[in-house]
Amino acid sequence: MNKNLMQILSSLALADMKNTTKDILRNYEQKGYCIVHFLYFANIILNKLDREDVRSEKKEALSEALLSGDFLLPDGIALRLLYKKHFRKELPNLNGTDFLPYFLSHLPKGKKAEILLYGATDEAVRKSAAYIEETFGYPVLYAQDGFKELDWSRVPPRQDGVIRILLVGRGSPLQEIWTENNREKIETMRCLVFTVGGLLDFWSGTEKRAPVWMRKMKIEWLYRALSNPKKNFKKTLVSLRLIQFLIKK
Repeated sequence: MNKNLMQILSSLALADMKNTTKDILRNYEQKGYCIVHFLYFANIILNKLDREDVRSEKKEALSEALLSGDFLLPDGIALRLLYKKHFRKELPNLNGTDFLPYFLSHLPKGKKAEILLYGATDEAVRKSAAYIEETFGYPVLYAQDGFKELDWSRVPPRQDGVIRILLVGRGSPLQEIWTENNREKIETMRCLVFTVGGLLDFWSGTEKRAPVWMRKMKIEWLYRALSNPKKNFKKTLVSLRLIQFLIKK
């Protein structure tokens, strides 16, 4: 495993959901902004983060973004197996589909929060906004699809004492690179950013989660591959590369 990938894996958060939530909120309070990324095994392979012999501007930009964020949360069973093999430690389950609902449901009582959405299709982002307001009770101040640059001029100023959460769902590596390139704006607008991948598709109903029994058996990846092969089968296929990592000394 190359040095750069080892450095990225070494940056993964090791606390459980409760303590990770506290750590993120503390960081946001201290800095005035915060950037949270998620890492899953297929992302490593698809972006060739495991390959020393492959160099590209996009790969370098993604690596920089992942290492420059304030938190890197582990996502998926494959990554947990890889980490245990090389670091002899258990990773917590902090995948975005489960962690974001937990996070939004465990903000400090009496603390005001507001949501900004950027990513997915116009329909998905609108339906996600309605889902957030109905489920978590926080207002969505601005929502924009991810097929054009975010219009920061339409984002209202943040009020003092409000937790401003920006969910960026543009897919990896675009969302991580975009976040890093917009760091100055994020700091100025005092945003707590999560790069959430396909989460907005779940919240909008565009894509459905696996039944609970499949989640408990840790085979939700199989459900996603079979239910939406055009979008997810490649990710599932490259995840089989995990076998190579597990048997290699």
